[in-house]
Amino acid sequence: METIAYKCINCSGPLQYNAQKLKFYCEYCRSAFTEDELKAHFGSLDDQLNQAAQNEDVTPQDVPEGFEDFASNTVMYTCENCGAEIITDKTTAATFCVYCHSPVVLSNRLTGAFKPTKVIPFKIAEQDAQDKFFAFCKKKHFLPKDFISGAQLEKMRGVYYPYWMVDSTKNGHLYATTTKIRTWVVGDDEYTETKTYRVKRGGIIDFKGFPHPALRGEHSKALKYVNPYDDNEFRPFTMAYLSGFLAEKRDTERQDVQAEVDAELKQYAEKIYKNTIQGYDTIRVDNVDVKTLKENWQYAMMPVWMMNFNYNGKSYLYAMNGQTGKNYGELPINKGKLAVFGIILFLIIALLCGLGGYLLS
Repeated sequence: METIAYKCINCSGPLQYNAQKLKFYCEYCRSAFTEDELKAHFGSLDDQLNQAAQNEDVTPQDVPEGFEDFASNTVMYTCENCGAEIITDKTTAATFCVYCHSPVVLSNRLTGAFKPTKVIPFKIAEQDAQDKFFAFCKKKHFLPKDFISGAQLEKMRGVYYPYWMVDSTKNGHLYATTTKIRTWVVGDDEYTETKTYRVKRGGIIDFKGFPHPALRGEHSKALKYVNPYDDNEFRPFTMAYLSGFLAEKRDTERQDVQAEVDAELKQYAEKIYKNTIQGYDTIRVDNVDVKTLKENWQYAMMPVWMMNFNYNGKSYLYAMNGQTGKNYGELPINKGKLAVFGIILFLIIALLCGLGGYLLS
């Protein structure tokens, strides 16, 4: 497996994309470079890697009996900095050498049909991501005090995740039953008049840049909850942005997720049509019919700060949008704290009820 490591123009140290400086930074000589400066120095490196990946001869290796499944889901690469041989899973596109910690990009993982068209670089640095995590935790009043340790916090990683970006033009109609209710009183009698209407709404809706995770597995749910991203900060994809972060390549094709995308866009279309129905007391949606007029799919990489941690034998997941800071977290609950709160709340309600009964007696 061919690998690449972006080197500092001044000292040849490893370059990493710095989310605070918004530049490519060398921690050895503290030089910082823009994307244009790297392109001017390295040339069209992505195009060269794409061609090299197409010509790369992958020779099947002998696999010991019983290790076939492991071999089919992993790959071995050699670190350019220290020469160590490292094993990663089949979707990893960028990582670190566990021995010398140099950032490494696996060249043929994001080339050819798997090359993204655009990328949103990280905008939130690691320390800021950790600070936002603690701020998120402070809002959770029933967290165990010792649920997170410094060692666990170090597991927070900046990861570029693959997304399908869908431009879709839909033509649809919504059919609903609505009512207008009027009530009036004459003497001692109250009257209610209910008028029922059949309402139809429809029109063409353009969805631009609808994101859908292009990676299956446990993280796909979290990737949905950290949306949306600011599309104005998309840049043409170059592998240099991956340096210093982890990255995953997509493991789905368009046909694998088409039904999911259609279902989600139908839900959004229903909300849009329903919001145009005004002036009624009740609205019941009977049917929604949505057809696709035209559609364009692109493949993009998005920044996410991701952390998996264990507490009392259970695994938890935290994710944060690496551009906007929107987060999603599954956190443990201190059942003792929750029980004490429930008891106190019960006593307060009982006291108020008893006081109310005393005052009324």
